[in-house]
Amino acid sequence: MKKEHTSSEPSLHWRKLYDPWLKSWLILMPIVGAGSYYLTRNAWRRIQAILNGEAGSVWDAPPVPEVSEPASFVSYGIVTSLIFSLFWMIIARLYVAAQASQRTNKHNE
Repeated sequence: MKKEHTSSEPSLHWRKLYDPWLKSWLILMPIVGAGSYYLTRNAWRRIQAILNGEAGSVWDAPPVPEVSEPASFVSYGIVTSLIFSLFWMIIARLYVAAQASQRTNKHNE
């Protein structure tokens, strides 16, 4: 007997293929965004300390400058997250397509 295809099967198949990629993206995307923000903020603080003659040790955290930090650092973190998301979608689609083609080649042999 053949099993009848229901409309929910393609969506379940799609979800099964992309679920690990989505879970990984949900973990990595905030890390990339926050990491980009903190890297640029700390580099800016280090440069401000050097310019003010408060360089200190490389291993110490840079002091908080008296000037307010630029709002563009937050924008940089958000844009970095969006670019990462774009690359992640491209990589996920390529990987899933390659896996699907390998499965069909195995079934044809």
